[in-house]
Amino acid sequence: MIHLKRLAILVVIIFPAFTRAFQVDTLSRIMTTDHDYLLLTGDSGREYLYTELSRVQVDRAGNIHETPLTPEHIQDWPVIVEPGEIVLDQGDEVRVRINRNGPQRQDDIVLGLSFIPESAAGKEKSGSGLQIAVGYKVWLFIPGTAPLRGDVTASRKDGKIVINNATNKILRVAVSHCSGPGAGKCDDNSIISLPGTRKAFDATEGKYVLNVHGTDRMQKKIKVITL
Repeated sequence: MIHLKRLAILVVIIFPAFTRAFQVDTLSRIMTTDHDYLLLTGDSGREYLYTELSRVQVDRAGNIHETPLTPEHIQDWPVIVEPGEIVLDQGDEVRVRINRNGPQRQDDIVLGLSFIPESAAGKEKSGSGLQIAVGYKVWLFIPGTAPLRGDVTASRKDGKIVINNATNKILRVAVSHCSGPGAGKCDDNSIISLPGTRKAFDATEGKYVLNVHGTDRMQKKIKVITL
């Protein structure tokens, strides 16, 4: 079992000195069309990157599992990523295309798209240590055609708020927290909730309003929960 929050950044080679030779424009993307893209930017030196796809699934107990997608079954992949191998020099910008592989599926899908350096530059010594090649993992949330089934609820206890997504859909929960009366005292955050999971976060004093939205193209508001 691999938790999503542990997978935002991949450390590919571990040495005493750290370097990140490229940037990606986002670490999550809701894909509502047949074609989308991510933008990679080279920061310093030359970096050779390759991509890997993995699929995230939730079992009946609410545990999250991640499984790599293998080239032998590329015909079954939900998306195709192009290019699969990338060369980035300083200042370069490369659009990585994400294309739906076949018709839109019924079930919502979560994929991890990893950008992993092969690190020719990372093998060069820098001062007393070696450079580390640091990659990224971008989470792709792909809505399906199936209608919403089930319900989403939330509870508040012992300084925590728990969101229970007992639906079949990936949901976006916009959380507004107002710590006191008057303007300027509210904070807004957004949480992606996977079907069949429970998500807990710390809660302080004050009112919390949870606006629950779908993740399809309409982004329709499904429910409002006040705690």
